[in-house]
Amino acid sequence: MAPFVSVELASSIAAVSALALYISFRRDSRPVPPGPRPLPVIGNLLNIPDREQWLVYQDWSRQYGSDVVHLNVFGTDILVVNSAEAASALFGHKSAIYSDRPRMPMLGELVGLGWHFAFMPHGDEWRAHRKIFTQEFSPSAVQRYQDQELKWTKALLRNLVNAPQNFMEHIQNMASGIVLETTFGLQVQPSGQPDPFIAAAKQAVEAMTETGLFGTYLVDFLPVLKYVPAWFPYATFKRQANEWRKSSDIAAHVPFGILKDGMATNDYMPSVGSKLLTSDEAVDETAVRQTTAAMFASGSAATVSALTTFILAMRLYPDVQARAQKEIDQVVAGRLPNFADETSLPYITAIIREIGRWNPVVPLAFPHMLSSDDSYKGYHLKAGSVVFPNAWAILHDPVVYPDPHVFKPERFLTDDGKLNPEVKDPEAAWGFGRRSCPGRKMATSSMFIAVASVLAAFDISTAFDSDGSSITPPGEYGSGMLRYPKEFKCTIKPRSAEAAALISEAALE
Repeated sequence: MAPFVSVELASSIAAVSALALYISFRRDSRPVPPGPRPLPVIGNLLNIPDREQWLVYQDWSRQYGSDVVHLNVFGTDILVVNSAEAASALFGHKSAIYSDRPRMPMLGELVGLGWHFAFMPHGDEWRAHRKIFTQEFSPSAVQRYQDQELKWTKALLRNLVNAPQNFMEHIQNMASGIVLETTFGLQVQPSGQPDPFIAAAKQAVEAMTETGLFGTYLVDFLPVLKYVPAWFPYATFKRQANEWRKSSDIAAHVPFGILKDGMATNDYMPSVGSKLLTSDEAVDETAVRQTTAAMFASGSAATVSALTTFILAMRLYPDVQARAQKEIDQVVAGRLPNFADETSLPYITAIIREIGRWNPVVPLAFPHMLSSDDSYKGYHLKAGSVVFPNAWAILHDPVVYPDPHVFKPERFLTDDGKLNPEVKDPEAAWGFGRRSCPGRKMATSSMFIAVASVLAAFDISTAFDSDGSSITPPGEYGSGMLRYPKEFKCTIKPRSAEAAALISEAALE
């Protein structure tokens, strides 16, 4: 947590705190879910974890014997949902009152990401943006992007041959290449070369990662703090916001502006943006610009995290890699995989599901806001509460997923190797209710062709230091709204001369 408190602001905070204290005295006596005991005025401010909040909230759920836990900070009620049962009851069956977003001054107003529909309040503007996104990336629509996915996957394979140690950079290049080309018809620079689009997208995602968990910054609880000038001695959060806002503005305007300039001179590649701008239907250009910017700014984030987790899992679990390669070899002979192979490769699908379950990209899902009073298991849930779905806790429930911290794709398969419909699909990795990720099919499509192709062509194994000692990755991740593996080392090399030849042939296509 990065709160902002200073002596100079004591009077402003005291005024707001007094109001919060007054509100807290007026709270009704109906029971709320259990949680840590609050302090006067500040409530549970000091209980909010600095990092990996999802783990602490999961422990609280066990400690208090409740799958929903409650906090209150400066009069703001916070609910954390820690089970699939509670998530279904609230976000599923009552999605109409759990689909709003809380006001997040740091992310939306200071960093300037309010244009991103993932953070918009539930309403007409959000519906318009989500409609555009959904119609362009529906399960039936994503097939039109398979050529770009194949193209950039082949680029990934070439880059892994040429500089395997830079695999994280190559994954970012592939993911950004797909989303920039499909969305705006623009091309990124080859992997290893500076690219302004990738830089802007990475910085926008960094801003979301650092500010997207409501309450990470005290200004989320006390919006009056947003008026503190950036030069103020303790206003580090304002200076951070000003830097992140630059990349937010680039993502929101620059690629779309380049597309429009190209269309004016008939010098552009067909893309989602050009299709929407030339549609026979009346379109709101601002909505198109902002929605395509959202695709660009965060469209590659899930893919980068998930594919890096895939590399980590293959290094740590060689038996999984061997079984996957055996399946691929039985289905694909003398060529690289394609999308038509997906139904014949259930173990690859199981790996992709397990990646999302084992280390989800968004372990504590985007915050929802309860728009009217509700109840759950006899507890009163107050309108205006900020509600966090704890995807990590749901996906690591040992009753549903035995040995939850072990990477076991076979948990999703029957004894004869087919996908098991009895095992719950880890959809919690993709959000909840009306706010679930509309780009899921596009992301899993990119994941399938990349995972299958890398496993068909490469072995991922142990790296060694200068003394010849093996290097075991610690498997550590960063902490924030979006979760990425920390840098680690491994060896990536073609499985055979034949595999190397296939990669070379793909480079000539």
